[in-house]
Amino acid sequence: MIVLTGPSGSGKSTLAKRLANMGWIHLDGDQLAKSLYKPGSGLMRSLVKEFGKRILRPQGFLDAQALGEIVFSSPAHLKALNRRVHPAFLRALRQEIRRARLAGRPLVADVPVYFELGAPGLGMPVVLVTAPLRLRLARLKALGIPAKRAAQRARALRFGAAERRQADLVIDGSQAPARAWSDLRRFLRAA
Repeated sequence: MIVLTGPSGSGKSTLAKRLANMGWIHLDGDQLAKSLYKPGSGLMRSLVKEFGKRILRPQGFLDAQALGEIVFSSPAHLKALNRRVHPAFLRALRQEIRRARLAGRPLVADVPVYFELGAPGLGMPVVLVTAPLRLRLARLKALGIPAKRAAQRARALRFGAAERRQADLVIDGSQAPARAWSDLRRFLRAA
């Protein structure tokens, strides 16, 4: 079991998908977070109170694009969102890890916000995948994300020296995918 973390466009999801193809459970942190935004839930009421009804679609569903435009445009708004979402996300993440352990299957948790959660000590090695901003922006653009939103997403999470020291392995996501995969496999064999 490992945690993969890193900024959007770094290449961590590509590595997670390779592990999933080998039979690992792939826990996509972005999808887990989206599952928390249920219409009428306490979390949704809290978000509407903070950001207004403009973040809602019909029937009370979250308009993720509207919320993203708000929170990625202001560090204070992003901080307010994280203060509300992170505790619920961490509870759900721990629950999914327990399920994987009970099933006896290896798990790769793709969690971009791992360090923002306070590096919660999940009992799993942490692999940080990095790449230069220019490359990450190009990858996000290739996924069809508009340039402005890609820039906001790419700059939202900062990974510096402190995060590198906390990681058990740092992989350069700008290298050839086969090289990144080789680095990860070597680490997993030694772990």
